Amino acid sequence: MRRVGFVLFWLLGAALAQGIKVGVLAPLSGPAAADGKSVLSGIQIAADEINASGGLLGRKIELVVYDDQADPRLAVNFARRLIELDKVAFIIGGSYSGASLAASPVANEAQVPFIAAYAVHPDITHGKPYAFRMGLLGPVQGRVGAFLAHRLGAKRVAILSIQNDFGRSLEQGFRDQAAKLGLEVVFSEVYPPGNQNFSPLLARLKASGAQAVYASGYYAEAANLVRQARSLGLDIPIIGQEGYDSPKFIELAGPAAEGVYITTTLDRDSQSPEVRGFLRKYQERTGLPADMVGASGYAALKVMAQAAQRAGGLDGTALRRGLLGLINLETAVGKIFFFTSQGDPVKSATVQVVKNGQFRRFLNVTDLTLLKP
Repeated sequence: MRRVGFVLFWLLGAALAQGIKVGVLAPLSGPAAADGKSVLSGIQIAADEINASGGLLGRKIELVVYDDQADPRLAVNFARRLIELDKVAFIIGGSYSGASLAASPVANEAQVPFIAAYAVHPDITHGKPYAFRMGLLGPVQGRVGAFLAHRLGAKRVAILSIQNDFGRSLEQGFRDQAAKLGLEVVFSEVYPPGNQNFSPLLARLKASGAQAVYASGYYAEAANLVRQARSLGLDIPIIGQEGYDSPKFIELAGPAAEGVYITTTLDRDSQSPEVRGFLRKYQERTGLPADMVGASGYAALKVMAQAAQRAGGLDGTALRRGLLGLINLETAVGKIFFFTSQGDPVKSATVQVVKNGQFRRFLNVTDLTLLKP
């Protein structure tokens, strides 16, 4: 009997010593590499914090990371590898909407929880009980953009959308809210990812008489867009989104970035200990100011850990139960009021404006009529 007890004790100790594997998909090379490295830094900071405080359910977190290059085909293959070969407990999707749209069904079918750190497309989670999201849905963020245009006094607005899932989901939300607020869309165009010459589009936009422009894109396109807009004398508010939320945008756009608004979830002026602590640790680790992408990766792992601790387990059913039980949770990317049954957070948003070469708070948004998916 004593021998059986010893064996059970040894097996328990061996299980605890094994650690918990957490999968990460992120674009660590290619055009989206800056975002991929940032989200991975955020996740690593969170893993270090959790491990230093005793681990998750008493076990150390071990990250298993693959570079999906924001390519849906690579994302699918790596998601299968994480599930079938690496045997991860859950996956953090640290990539863009296209790659996350491809990876989440693979995880959902295997009943391995997947959380998209910052991808905005609704179909990443919808109809997939094991898929969740940390960031704002695209349509929700679009609504906040229209609210901001109205708040800035615009009645005639223009839309410039990047031609992919990210741009389409943002535009949908902007148009819906603009119609409710009585904003007239006087100009609308799409452009391909990687576009560098916006001058012809901007010249026509200027002639439209728009009083504000809602322009989606990632930091590289956004920097070109605002530089060329200002050089054409287009002196109207430019409203961007999370895709602009990077120190690279301010660096590349230079003085033209001043006065640009973005809707995002990282409030640099928040006094929340969670936000202040993250901003300090990110700067110490990377030598750079934090961005929304890094903060979202950090928050995604910490929220999944809280859900697992709450539920007392790591399987899909336990994590789903744990996430749905979280309410009024302060994170590095805003307050999560609750998660919907579709796996999306109802959470706060912030509008930041570039002042003196830095993102600063313009206003925070907590109106649930805007924020509910």
